Formats: sequence, structure tokens, C-alpha cells
Amino acid sequence: MRSWLFIEGDNPGKMAKAPMVGADAVVVDLTGIPSGPGAAPLLDEIAEWLRAHNDPLIAKKAFARWVRIKPLDAPLWREELLAVMGGSPEGVILPKATGSDQIRTLGSELYEIEQKLGIKHNSTKIIPQIGETARAALTLHELTGDRQPRLNGFMWNAQNVARGLGAKRTRCADGSWTDALSHVRAMTLILARSMGVMAIDTETGDPRNVERGAVDAGFARQDGFHGMVASHPKQVAAIHQAYSLSASEKAEAEAVIGLANSRSITEMLAEMEAGDESGQSSPAAEPAPTPSPTPLPGIRAIG
Repeated sequence: MRSWLFIEGDNPGKMAKAPMVGADAVVVDLTGIPSGPGAAPLLDEIAEWLRAHNDPLIAKKAFARWVRIKPLDAPLWREELLAVMGGSPEGVILPKATGSDQIRTLGSELYEIEQKLGIKHNSTKIIPQIGETARAALTLHELTGDRQPRLNGFMWNAQNVARGLGAKRTRCADGSWTDALSHVRAMTLILARSMGVMAIDTETGDPRNVERGAVDAGFARQDGFHGMVASHPKQVAAIHQAYSLSASEKAEAEAVIGLANSRSITEMLAEMEAGDESGQSSPAAEPAPTPSPTPLPGIRAIG
């Protein structure tokens, strides 16, 4: 999936417009919803939104439905997760993931919820946001030692990483990421590729900077990321444009397909020739037996 559009779960207007944007995935963000009794109506609305856009008769555009929950050190994250899981989202984004133990904890909670709500076992996937504390950034390689079945990818968030490190900036003067952020970005990609899951790049900080967004999306694709986060609908089009095939790439793909088809025919002819040389032919190619001639009435058969 190329584009991951994040929308605030406490903003009904954005939630209403999000399905029309055309993003490959829409992530409803719960992190800004205040905990407490007042959260219940909002969580119910989110669950209903998830249900509505899972119905092909209602949903006008197909997109993956994800939620970003609060960090696992938040007091009511389990209760809030249970409330929105009534809408059966495809997956959960785990922010501030500190290691595989937290991924395992979330996976266990999802197992209980799936059983309770009658959701297919292991159908809810997990993508952790990684490297958002100094210790987490140093121990990213340890995530390869405990591959969880629900793990669907890795994602990083530049603002959260900078905040966790106490950094006052995210980019250098030339627009490149600072050294610490470049490390987390590179490890996100390497981890995902080594484990065979998706690598999702962070969003461009300023959604109004369309030119910067297009450049970042191009770098994300060229560097090997499967997709990129968008915090504004305008960024989705730039991401899709960056991930579309160029004319030369289309020509190369067509050439590869043509070569594959050509090889298939060549191999089939070679197999037929090999069968002829060995005196064995395939059952389908074996000629039908010739019936014995039947003499015409009044004529004696010769021999």
C-alpha cells in the first residue's frame, strides 16, 4: 500500500471526507482523544465508521481501515482498543513501540478481543512505530529476534523521534534528515526488508509544502519503502504520482512479461522434442488406434 492517510478520530468532518481522498489506507488516530467517560461516544462513532466502510454496498471507494491506538503505557488503551475493534479494522498502528515485548502484548490483547467479538483469528495486523525513544532507537536490531505472526510492517514518525531525543530540528539546511533521524529511517527500511514486511516512510512535516512532499515521496520510493504516511489529502496525490511507473519502467515490465511468455513457449517445445527423441510421447499427443477395415457387403476381404 502506497499512501497511509492519518485522520484525527475526534474530527467527524475529516472522517467523513477521508474515504473520498483515494488513499490506499486510512488510519483513524486515537492518540488525541482524551481518556475518560467523554471518550466513549467518540470511540463508538469510530467503530461505526469502520463498520460502514467495510461494507462494499456502502463504501464508495475501497481502502484499508486501520487505527492508531495510544501507547501501551496509557491507562485505558485496552478499553479504547476494545471499543473500536467492534468495527473490525484491518490493523493497528502501535506508537512508541519499545521492543518485541510490546508487540507481543498487543498481539495477545488482540487475540482475546478477536475471540470475544467473533473476529477471525490473527486477522488484525500490527505495524509498530519504532525508534521513538533513545533506547528504542539503539535496540531496533533486536526486533528481528522475535517475529510475531501479526507483524505487517514497520513505520517511523520523524516528529515523534525528534521529540523523544529532545531534538529541536528534524532536517539539515539542505533538507536531508538529521543523523539520528536518518538512522531510524534506515533501520525501519532494513528491518522491514529483512523480515519480509512493509516499510512505511514518515510524512512530510508541512503539508502545505507540496514541492517538498513530492520530493520526499520520490525519495521514499527510490530508497525502497513500500509506502508513505500522509497527514493531509494533498499529500496522497503526490505519493501516488511518485509510486506510479515511468514510461521506461512500463517498457521494461512489458519486455520482461514478453520474455517470460517466450520462454514458456520455448520450454514447452523443448519438452516435446525431448519426448520425441526418447521415443515417449505424452498421452495427449498419442495417436488414436486405426480401426480395422470393415468389408463392404458382397465383397470378400482379402488376406
